[in-house]
Amino acid sequence: MGLQFCIGSSGAGKSERLYRDVIRWSLEEENTRFFIVVPDQFTMQTQKELVTRHPRGGIMNIDVLSFGRLAHRIFEETGGGHRPVLDDTGKSLILRRIAAGCEDRLKVMGSHMRRIGYIHEVKSAISEFMQYGIGRAELTELTAYARPRGSLYYKLQDLGVLYEAFLEAAADFVTTEGQLGLLAEALDHSKMIRGSVVVFDGFTGFTPVQNQVIRRLLLLCREVRVAVMMDGDEDAEADDGEQKLFAFSKKMIRSLRRLAEEAGVPCRPDIILQGKPVPRFRDNPGLAHLEQELFRFRNKSYTEETDAVHLLEAATPGEEVRHTCLQIRRLVREEGFAYRDIAVVTGDLAVYADYVEEAFARFGIPCYVDATKGIALNPFIEYMRSALKIRLQNFSYEAVFHFLRSGFGGIAAEETDRLENYVLRQGIRGRKRWQEAFVRRSRREPSAAEAAELQALNVTRRNLMETLEPLLAEGRTARDYVSQLYDFLVRSQAHERLARLEQEFRESGDAVREKEYGQIYRLVMELLEQIYDLIGEEEMSLQEFADILDAGFGEIQVGTIPQNVDRILVGDMERTRLKEIRVLFFLGVNDGNIPGSGSGGGIISDID
Repeated sequence: MGLQFCIGSSGAGKSERLYRDVIRWSLEEENTRFFIVVPDQFTMQTQKELVTRHPRGGIMNIDVLSFGRLAHRIFEETGGGHRPVLDDTGKSLILRRIAAGCEDRLKVMGSHMRRIGYIHEVKSAISEFMQYGIGRAELTELTAYARPRGSLYYKLQDLGVLYEAFLEAAADFVTTEGQLGLLAEALDHSKMIRGSVVVFDGFTGFTPVQNQVIRRLLLLCREVRVAVMMDGDEDAEADDGEQKLFAFSKKMIRSLRRLAEEAGVPCRPDIILQGKPVPRFRDNPGLAHLEQELFRFRNKSYTEETDAVHLLEAATPGEEVRHTCLQIRRLVREEGFAYRDIAVVTGDLAVYADYVEEAFARFGIPCYVDATKGIALNPFIEYMRSALKIRLQNFSYEAVFHFLRSGFGGIAAEETDRLENYVLRQGIRGRKRWQEAFVRRSRREPSAAEAAELQALNVTRRNLMETLEPLLAEGRTARDYVSQLYDFLVRSQAHERLARLEQEFRESGDAVREKEYGQIYRLVMELLEQIYDLIGEEEMSLQEFADILDAGFGEIQVGTIPQNVDRILVGDMERTRLKEIRVLFFLGVNDGNIPGSGSGGGIISDID
């Protein structure tokens, strides 16, 4: 048993040192298990790096895992984790149902609970409570402490009501945060963890529930190593304020050493990588100076000439991206760079993503935007929403033609136009009028052309009513409404239409939309299954069901993977991990983006 830190600046070679040691040990001790735990988005890249470095080209006794995947591996071995897992979508569904029943008890949040995105913010707050070990008692104590601060006090009161109701409603499930608590208990029964070596890389800190897992690992493993981003000449034990550059790293070191001390586990001497300049920038004095002096107090200016850093001022994000495309094309054509040698990052990917996709396509530059995409505005989702609105709004003109123009109505655009003209001319409103045959209200005998047109309109009307028929039945519970919506999707052949669209996007080379349309039907079915299982027996109105469905749609994210190797990776500075690139374009280095403004503080703001 033992805890050891590998400390060094960015580019000092922490990961390289740890991976080299693990590979060497794995060759010498083939019966020992080695686990490298990294954040979720880094697992694939780390696996690739280890396989590339390994002299045998394989990592049979080395596992690269995130905390979540570690839990799955241990549960598979020990038989734990039988309770169904409640993911973010399931939490939102339960909170939407809870909120409908206790709005009158919520003094501050009650009037906001039906606003788009508000349930997501409440879910995020409750998830943080669970991550940081804040239970009922701690929240009650915190609420009492906040009494002098009126707004914060009432927010915490409302969150307490929702938290209490959520814990009761989710008693038969385990949340993704709660999984780590179960993992800490299951580790004692794991044979593959005992005597193993565990390495943590890529973390700036750990939550209390993650610390519970690490404490058990310290007692069970032969050795635990942790990579820490910090200058080697810093005092790791100094508590010199959160405003310091390496405050998070020092806090992590102190908390893990305290855990080891409480568990009676010795701390081995730290591995400190102090070489200046760091290996990554040994041949680049300009970037080496920037790495050493940026954000430091009493920093020094660089007086030599350098070609390592270029600054560009642009009037708009679009102009920024256009200039980036020109420079990328020059690098590839004139200086022999491959696209995979280049990356683009930004502090606000939501603003730049559309500009990047449009401009890179225009310049013929392959790229992959590293972001998940919500499905709330997908035409298929609008198709389902508008179908429910037809029932809720009693066949209003707006609801009917929103449905028909969603792209999934199965009625041609010309037919829809003729139907719309007739409906507006005749003032067709309400379910009863749509169920009756359309007739021409005129004293004169209609011509053959008019009669044929009226007959075609009635065919369109019947097709519409037959498609909507499953949604027009009465329902009392969420299970009733899920069954009706499923029957509606089957009758309208939604799956087949999505498959055809996926094929069209594949043939046109639109890989992103191909993946989106290839996943969306499965994701919607999984959402309906969750509603059926979680709250199926709950009695509710159709409007309440539509609100719950919207909350679920808001949580679904569609992810894609790069379609080719030689492409430019475009990502977010906080999420995207870059490896082995030679040129980096950093877009939008403006106040409010770098560092972020922190305006998206959620339910509890920074001031609170």
